[in-house]
Amino acid sequence: MPKILLTPRYDYTNPDSLVLFNYPEYYTMIEDAGGKPFLGIIYTKEEAEKAAQEFDGLLITGGADVDTSLYDGGKTEEDANNAHFDRNDLYLYHAFRKAGKPIFGICRGIQIIGVAEGVKLIHDIPSEFNIEHNQMNLPDKGRYDTLHNVVFQKGTQLYDIFGEQHAVNSFHHQALRSLPKGFTLSAVSKKDGIIEAIEKENVLAVQWHPERLTKDLKHFALAQLFIKYCLLYKTR
Repeated sequence: MPKILLTPRYDYTNPDSLVLFNYPEYYTMIEDAGGKPFLGIIYTKEEAEKAAQEFDGLLITGGADVDTSLYDGGKTEEDANNAHFDRNDLYLYHAFRKAGKPIFGICRGIQIIGVAEGVKLIHDIPSEFNIEHNQMNLPDKGRYDTLHNVVFQKGTQLYDIFGEQHAVNSFHHQALRSLPKGFTLSAVSKKDGIIEAIEKENVLAVQWHPERLTKDLKHFALAQLFIKYCLLYKTR
């Protein structure tokens, strides 16, 4: 059974909490797909490289916005409060890539991968695309959790799973501004062309939250594909 490292987060609903945690849906998805999930800690660069040797795969989970100073020269107070997670996610991504271990990015995860690979992010989708928050059923400050259709690109692994088009959920207000060099574009939003999924070798990343949609076997198949990669690495 492959050991999967999950990137840690704080409980953003409790600003006084300093306990590292992550949502149970991630653990359940990995376990049901055949992996053994472990919650990571805050690593130094050297510790991240050791973790990449210990674990068989990395799941970069959702979370708060990536610090704008890492890709666009800006910085806000909110970004500064999350800087340790930015640094940790980037250390882990580079360490697992260097080790050739499989990586699965979800929501913030695809954004971390993009930033690590040198691309910028769309700061705020609603304002940049002139979408009013109330038209998107946004519960708070640009984050939303609603279904929309995504178009999958022929010849990709995700097309093999989802076909030409499928509904996904959203809980984000940022996204990749461009495709990272060397990656394949797997899916875009049907309505506005925003990048929704990318892939490269044993790296998969999606902008939506498949761990919340695992009753849909196509979404669950993403976790199964990730675990398949991890098992292949273990048998090398």
